[in-house]
Amino acid sequence: MYSYIKKLQSKQEHVRKQILVGSMIVCMSFVIVVWGYSLNDSYTTRQVATTDNSVKPFTLFSNSVTNAFTNISASVGSISFSKKEQVAPQPKQIDLIVVQPSQAH
Repeated sequence: MYSYIKKLQSKQEHVRKQILVGSMIVCMSFVIVVWGYSLNDSYTTRQVATTDNSVKPFTLFSNSVTNAFTNISASVGSISFSKKEQVAPQPKQIDLIVVQPSQAH
């Protein structure tokens, strides 16, 4: 290999550039063929998900809201907002104190 590199270095610059371009074309062609083969293979083995089985964004959102409500209600306990259980506020009662006017002597 060392002797081959020395032989390439001894050639003229335009010949070395032609060898470089040729070797790059061969190497990139090999990479493209391997990539194309693996890309074709991945498309044929992969099953395309149908819309019925796929995850829909609104379904995810509704599930997260439901889970959040379930977690909050579990940590707080049962809270009922029915009107029967609400007690009307009692009016404040003020006790009046009768003050007698003082009599002057």
